[in-house]
Amino acid sequence: MNISETIQTVIVVIAIACAAAYASWRIYKALTAKGDTCAGCPLKDTCQKDKRKRKK
Repeated sequence: MNISETIQTVIVVIAIACAAAYASWRIYKALTAKGDTCAGCPLKDTCQKDKRKRKK
């Protein structure tokens, strides 16, 4: 295993670790969110506007 393969492996491991940490954080936030199911969702405002239009 030469140096470029080692660097490539380290980069891949770091990327996978970051993705796993982000997914874990989002799952934690979703499970501990107080309020409705949309709490913390980046599309919450758009969904709320759409729901208001459908009710009218």
